[in-house]
Amino acid sequence: MSWHNTRRIMSGTPCLALVAALAVSSGALRAHHSTAAYEATTITLKNAVVKKLAWTNPHSVLSFDVKDTNGRLTTWMVESGSPSALSRTGWNRNSLKAGDVITVELFPAKNDAKVARLARVVTADGKELLDSVYKASPFDTIQKK
Repeated sequence: MSWHNTRRIMSGTPCLALVAALAVSSGALRAHHSTAAYEATTITLKNAVVKKLAWTNPHSVLSFDVKDTNGRLTTWMVESGSPSALSRTGWNRNSLKAGDVITVELFPAKNDAKVARLARVVTADGKELLDSVYKASPFDTIQKK
């Protein structure tokens, strides 16, 4: 192989690497925003006690304790929208504090793990906080009001 041919093959390598990287990352981005892990219908958990609201990107995460049907305390981790998206629906980083008693509507994981996608929170004083992408189903594209 001549120097000229080697140079021509090598000059295409960065372009090929870029195309491969974009193909791999676009699949990861689609997977990141998939709703496949969650049920299509919500459940409501009452008298949940907030442990923490992690106001972080790309998704905020609410953790809370609630008693299950057998009276055992269980801890849930529930993802919601980004801080900027939640802010547009009335949230702020202090909307929920540790110890607050809330009602949580969520789309639970299909594998029965205590993780979910948030639908809405109702505080003890009746204030409703919607998730930034709360929908009648996580598969719909129109936000429920």
